[in-house]
Amino acid sequence: MYTAFYDDSGSAAESLAVVVAGFVALDTQWVEFTRNWNDSLRRFGISRLHMREFAHSIGEFSQFRNDRSGREWFLNQLLGHIRLRVTYSNAHAVLMSDYHAVNGTYALDYGFPPYALAGRTCIARINLWAEKCGIGKGNIRHVFEAGSAGSGKLFDSVLRDHKTQITFKPKSECVPLQAADLFAYEMLAANRAVFERGITDFDALRYPVRQLKSLLREPLDWGTYTQKDLEEFCAKAGIPRRDSLVAKATAATT
Repeated sequence: MYTAFYDDSGSAAESLAVVVAGFVALDTQWVEFTRNWNDSLRRFGISRLHMREFAHSIGEFSQFRNDRSGREWFLNQLLGHIRLRVTYSNAHAVLMSDYHAVNGTYALDYGFPPYALAGRTCIARINLWAEKCGIGKGNIRHVFEAGSAGSGKLFDSVLRDHKTQITFKPKSECVPLQAADLFAYEMLAANRAVFERGITDFDALRYPVRQLKSLLREPLDWGTYTQKDLEEFCAKAGIPRRDSLVAKATAATT
């Protein structure tokens, strides 16, 4: 059996984008991954990876403040475990300005809030990868970090469209979710670099993203929903236009 672990980064209300990202591996590899990952954390006296705290060197990660070499050594150990154990990676983002623009025309948020759309896309893409590899869809479990806004819509859409029941768990119960946290955090940072600062050179992105690209298999399944993509999704998924819903509501009351 394979398991895919996903986490998200970004807020629909406050961030440039909402990102869902994750890794897939055989369950036997995740067992070894967990052992390796926890060993690395223990060496530094750290209980769990929290990327927001690590990025700002606060909490358990205050030891890395003004210690660039120690910080890189710690991060490289974690990236090495991903390289050794992970089979496939997947990350999809929804640009919130574009989402709001399309949502003004289509009733997109009724069934697909940003988190649900990004998460559903990750599963759809993993199913395509599995099919190409001869892996049955029923041989892959999907585990998401618990507590994200839109989890219910994600669960419903995946069950309806992919006949798959996903699971939500806290990071305290699933060490691989910490790796997904790292991935999602860095993919949000990469989207900010591209869409806010106009960076077009991949080598100018943050070190962890560059390393993940070099560690994982090509072609990379990392994508971002822009306005054009969202409009195409609405047309393909049959998302109703808001003016048609208003017309129907008006007709029903007359």
